[in-house]
Amino acid sequence: MKKLIYSLPTPLFEVFVIELNGYGFEIIQRDLNETVFAIYVDDEELESLKNAVNQIFEDIGNGSLIIEEDIPEYNWEEKWKENFKPIELPPFVIIPEWEIYEGKLTPIKLKIGRAFGTGLHPTTQLMLEFISKYISTGDSVLDIGTGSGILAIASKKIGAGKVLGIDISKEAVDECKLNAWENEVDIKCLESDVDLIKDKYDIVLANLQKDIFEKKFHKISKLFIKYLIISGIYGEHEKSYILDKSKELGLKLIDEKNRIDENKQEERWYGFVFKHQ
Repeated sequence: MKKLIYSLPTPLFEVFVIELNGYGFEIIQRDLNETVFAIYVDDEELESLKNAVNQIFEDIGNGSLIIEEDIPEYNWEEKWKENFKPIELPPFVIIPEWEIYEGKLTPIKLKIGRAFGTGLHPTTQLMLEFISKYISTGDSVLDIGTGSGILAIASKKIGAGKVLGIDISKEAVDECKLNAWENEVDIKCLESDVDLIKDKYDIVLANLQKDIFEKKFHKISKLFIKYLIISGIYGEHEKSYILDKSKELGLKLIDEKNRIDENKQEERWYGFVFKHQ
């Protein structure tokens, strides 16, 4: 087991979190200028994680590895088991794969060490709220940028029919498949770019960064029949862009939610639901 400690300018940290999508992390130190954080990873996954992080750093133009440490395997397992509490996002509850849940909510199991904490991110919370409201029994669902597969799994668990999660990252697709197996749901996880998707789906989910919407929003808008549910939108500037662009694409806004950024109270994360005009 390795502990990787990274440094990144704070204004870029939330962008990094969304881009990495599917890994838990520990914030060690954070101020207005710099965020120092740690990622824990199994030895066999070390190189793929480091490559993924380095690629994101290259894309956003900043970030560096400070130190790489060995830690005892048992400390990692016990730390999570002692400290992790189920994350309740009704009608769902996010639990680790070892947990046995006997409550009334719908459990979603996530693998330790990789996807832990994703249910806490405001954009994931927004998407899960929308999923429970807008997906009906038998709906076909496409989850773009599926990451850990949490949204695809949630969709299937509340009654969706055909569910496809796509991601351009092989590691994310592998994680999606593993979490689908843990949750005993029949979903397909595919390594693919959205441009390669030809079929239309009742519901399209897209928890993505603004720069991806800038490139792919037109294509994404053509893939849904009933509802397009999106998040990953940060601040008023990005919100204005999405709403203006949606009008150009002939979409009608039917629902909007937001969450405060806990680290920057004056800013918010936004989620939207659209249908065709």
